[in-house]
Amino acid sequence: MRRRVWTLLAVALAGACSRTTARDPNDAPDAAAKAPQSASTKQLPTVVKVSAEVAREARISTVRAEERRLKATLDLTGQVEPDPDAVALLSPRVSGRVVKVLAREGDQVRAGQVIVSVSSPELARLRSDYAAETAKAGAARQNAHRLRGLVAERLGAEQDAVSAEAEATAAEAARDATARTIRGLGASLAGGEDASLLQIVSPITGQLVQRSAVPGQAVAHDATLATVADLSRIWFQAQLFEKDLARVREGAAAEVRLNGYPDVVFAARVARIASQVDPQTRALTVRLALQDEGHRIRLGLYGTARIAVQGQDDEPQVVVPASAVTDIEQRKAVFVRRPDGDFEMRPVKTGKEASGLVALLSGVQPGDEVVSSGVQNLKSIVLKSTLGEEE
Repeated sequence: MRRRVWTLLAVALAGACSRTTARDPNDAPDAAAKAPQSASTKQLPTVVKVSAEVAREARISTVRAEERRLKATLDLTGQVEPDPDAVALLSPRVSGRVVKVLAREGDQVRAGQVIVSVSSPELARLRSDYAAETAKAGAARQNAHRLRGLVAERLGAEQDAVSAEAEATAAEAARDATARTIRGLGASLAGGEDASLLQIVSPITGQLVQRSAVPGQAVAHDATLATVADLSRIWFQAQLFEKDLARVREGAAAEVRLNGYPDVVFAARVARIASQVDPQTRALTVRLALQDEGHRIRLGLYGTARIAVQGQDDEPQVVVPASAVTDIEQRKAVFVRRPDGDFEMRPVKTGKEASGLVALLSGVQPGDEVVSSGVQNLKSIVLKSTLGEEE
């Protein structure tokens, strides 16, 4: 499908190069055409001609520019953090040596999957103690039953039966205590062929975002060997100054732009506002729940959140979707569909942006059909036509 689109765009490119050098005398020159242009700008075609088939294959669609008020917003800087309730730190909880690592950073892992195997002499000792205590408790309980039977037949002393039952109960308590210790380490009671082996599993399904364990490494009981995070639950964490606190509400809609994806707007909402102001910065931590259907976001990315806040909306302005605006030769531009079906590239001056919309201060009038999808394909035609002329 993508190869077919680029083939059709190549045909459109040839048409654009051959037909955009001469304008139709019936076309009325607009304000942008009358404006002085630099030498590099004059080389760019201002009109792109594409067939209906090319427009359909390239998924080019338009919306009408309209005049409306943009919501009041507040910009906050911050970075992507995992939801603390969706992160698991894997540690051995007992000293030992790493035998095998069964996953790499970036791998998707499921709950219960073994990530690291550790050999621990302490665990081997605990399992040995448990086996001995289990045998002792069994023998003691059997002896207590035997003596109780003799008492019932009046062949034994009651005191002997009571003492045997107390001994059996104490032995079972010692066995159960050792069992709880072993289970507390995340280990099974039976170690199989190697009683020292501890299998460290992930308690959640997610991605292995950090791994420090390597085979042969000696580890302490509190060492973090790996970190697993459910990246379907991530936050954008920002700092809100106390002077703006009254304007922000939990649940408010927001948009996040990350430095790693400057052309992508991620939908978000204010999930939580901290209850305490940092005495040093006089700011509060704000956490925004992010929506990332494409699973592109990475932990630690910096960016800016634009939050809808309490306040007076702006005056009515001509607005279009933010996806309609692109950068061509260090200036902002949009593509407008003309009555004849061709697309005209117009330089614009942008203003405020909010709720996925951007205000245009010049270049577009209300009612103009502005391309909102497929902008990059039209931009490619314009830039490649310039390269073709230079060749």
